[in-house]
Amino acid sequence: MGHKKIRIALTMGDPGGVGPRILVRALANARFSGKFIPLIFGHSEILQEAARIEGIDFHCRSCQTMAEARHLLSYFPDNSAPIVVEAGIACSGKFSRGKVAAENGHASLSWITAAVESCLSGDTAALVTAPISKEAIRAAGAAFPGHTELLASLSGASEVRMMLVGGGLRVVLETIHVPLARVPSLLRTERLIETLRVTHAWSQKYFQGKSRIAVCGLNPHAGENGQFGREEIDIIAPAIQLARQGGIDVSGPYPADTVFHRARQGEFDFVVAMYHDQGLGPLKTVAFDTGVNVTLGLPFVRTSPDHGTAFDRAWDPTKPVSSRSMEKAVELALSCARKNQQEASAKEKK
Repeated sequence: MGHKKIRIALTMGDPGGVGPRILVRALANARFSGKFIPLIFGHSEILQEAARIEGIDFHCRSCQTMAEARHLLSYFPDNSAPIVVEAGIACSGKFSRGKVAAENGHASLSWITAAVESCLSGDTAALVTAPISKEAIRAAGAAFPGHTELLASLSGASEVRMMLVGGGLRVVLETIHVPLARVPSLLRTERLIETLRVTHAWSQKYFQGKSRIAVCGLNPHAGENGQFGREEIDIIAPAIQLARQGGIDVSGPYPADTVFHRARQGEFDFVVAMYHDQGLGPLKTVAFDTGVNVTLGLPFVRTSPDHGTAFDRAWDPTKPVSSRSMEKAVELALSCARKNQQEASAKEKK
């Protein structure tokens, strides 16, 4: 990237949700002080309001566009004070607090779009996103079921997967925001092979080359040799076999009621789950407020806290919020960005 200090893009999320509070709390953590330059895509007034609720002194510089942010950075290249890029969004007074609103969804979309552009242009080294409201972005006209699909569309990525990290688990989801009744019909051998490929690629780049991947069965007891369903025999096992032939360290299919325990005991580095709750139930049991969402397959690093907007407490000063998941998301994004920076530096020296 050529920057002396790593720049991380952070989106504020839905302005009526918990994103502003957990963001200012996370950036106030002493372990991040001076370690990177935060470029927050959001609104400075809302962040200042959130900081007052949290009792935090939040000092930032604000601008409207990434071009203006570059200008600021040219004068202060190593200043770690956050720069807030408002992306043309007007006064915060129009935003609703603690509920779904189309104007909040529109702002969320504008900030995400600008942040993605900063990553694609190389102005920032990674993206950390605060929670958005799926209902709000749909009300604003977006036809995406969630953050993952939106980021894939904005970046032109054809194959992305959701991975959750926390509590000693790394769980990749084969299907995500779809009705459970549709899951069997969505399972494809070719698609599962691609899931294993992107998981393996991420592990080689960011996880010290370790990639012992376990694959869950869809049915109880992983189908019990066809007694409870044939998806394991007809779809999942062939994908595992072909992936192994391609050099990927993968095994299964395993019963989902035991494989997560085995992974936490150190037998596996990653678990691929067939559907959303099969994977997230175990992870959230052991890492409820420290889980991190990672999007595999994007052309840049993206992490996010593993929770939603928490409208019920977002702007209530009497209700505390936890920023632990956001802090973990920033920590992981920074670690991955450093690896990329080191790799680029090593290539330049050759």
